[in-house]
Amino acid sequence: MFLSSLIGVFVFGWILYRLTVQLLNWFSIARKISKFPGRKGYPILGNTLEFLGNPEEIFNAVRENVREYFSIGTFRAWLFVFPTIWVHDPEDIEKLMGGVANNEKSILYNTMRPWLGNGLLTSSGQHWHSRRKMLTSTFHFSILQQFLNIFNRESRHMVEIIENHLNEETNILPIVSNFTLESICETSMGVRLSSMKDADEYRNSIHDMGYIVFDRITRSWKLAEYIFFFTRDYWRQKRIIDILHNFSNKVIEKRKLQSERYFENENTNTTIAKRKQVALLDMLLLAQKQGEDIDDNGIREEVDTFMFEGHDTTAVCISFTLLLLANNQKCQENIYEEILSVFGEDDRQPTNNDLQELKYMERCIKESLRLYPSVPLISRKVSEDIPTKNGYVIPKGCSAIICIYDMHRKPDLYPEPLKFDPDRFLQENCLDRHPYAYIPFSAGPRNCIGQKFAMMEVKCVLTEIFRRYVIQPVDKIEDISCSIDMVIRTKNPMRMKFIRR
Repeated sequence: MFLSSLIGVFVFGWILYRLTVQLLNWFSIARKISKFPGRKGYPILGNTLEFLGNPEEIFNAVRENVREYFSIGTFRAWLFVFPTIWVHDPEDIEKLMGGVANNEKSILYNTMRPWLGNGLLTSSGQHWHSRRKMLTSTFHFSILQQFLNIFNRESRHMVEIIENHLNEETNILPIVSNFTLESICETSMGVRLSSMKDADEYRNSIHDMGYIVFDRITRSWKLAEYIFFFTRDYWRQKRIIDILHNFSNKVIEKRKLQSERYFENENTNTTIAKRKQVALLDMLLLAQKQGEDIDDNGIREEVDTFMFEGHDTTAVCISFTLLLLANNQKCQENIYEEILSVFGEDDRQPTNNDLQELKYMERCIKESLRLYPSVPLISRKVSEDIPTKNGYVIPKGCSAIICIYDMHRKPDLYPEPLKFDPDRFLQENCLDRHPYAYIPFSAGPRNCIGQKFAMMEVKCVLTEIFRRYVIQPVDKIEDISCSIDMVIRTKNPMRMKFIRR
């Protein structure tokens, strides 16, 4: 009895000690970030109420806060009991993202862990470093080249769909979104989603999971697991996760059995190269067989991460690029002339060398990503005190939110920032630009591992579209209202007309 009582006292004392340490640390951070400018919040709720509302209202609330403290470059906001510093100056962003010290994702990313586990997006430390090193070879040039066949086939399929909507107002995003989902599913898992009997359930579950993640971030009291557990979405999320994980596990197991006969040589990738079509999943299975530190759950985490990161982000990039080019006919015509100079009248599918020649198209894509970065906000957990350009100190332990959208529109970085001008990305115009002034794919050690993959995919589909159609605007770009969930979107459908050349 005495021993059990002693153990109980010890456990209670340890819990009390840990809570006291965390509380003192929280008060220390609160005291430090109070020195930053920022709107006054409410007890416990902080500034959370400012960021409630529909996706358009949330997007505008962030813009209003940034504009209020634009000249300072940083401001504070409390999301429930979670302290955050919002940053939109490239010098401060470089300090946050340029080294390895602050490579841990913030608490906001914990909302994705039920689905993505400790995949590349959500992991940190040595686990992240070893996974990043392993996956870098997966995006090797020779592997990316094999994905061209998929991009080209799906691009042509997308054009067939557009053919059914010629000369009429067309909401392009659903069409493009289907293209990117089919493409990422086959390149990552080696299966055509449209051929799977449970494809619709999987597709819907991805969208539903995105809704829950965004809802937890904006209703920040749900970031606390002990609160989220008592919500209806917690149990809904469990059902969704079961669907997503079961789909991935089923594909992985089937692919694993198929791949056994290809892994004849454990020391080289020659057997992989012999396959008619390789998937990222194949590379992960090979890494596992060669003794890399990744188990079946780890493979699923990375496959799910590819699906999450490579779907909506690319879809909105393509859609906004088409929208901007519809409103800039001269730029659109320049792209067509460039396509003619590379392909002539030949309707052949693009090769990687062809895509490399499309320099003007690439500048248009980059300018589109400047104006409408697919992910307008990213976040980091601050692991060490960081002095800012204007004399403040971002304290260790808080979350820093990087405002990519707003930085990309700063007049001191981009004169006439609302103007669509692809020549901003001519080499001579980039020389004096701060290296962290343009970060649509994030930056530093944790930059997007799939950015070459994405650029190749976008170029493929734009080539197929512009060699066949002129795109005319339905809505003026200045009348477009943006909203946000996991990626940037428009409030209303992205409407345009496709006219055959």
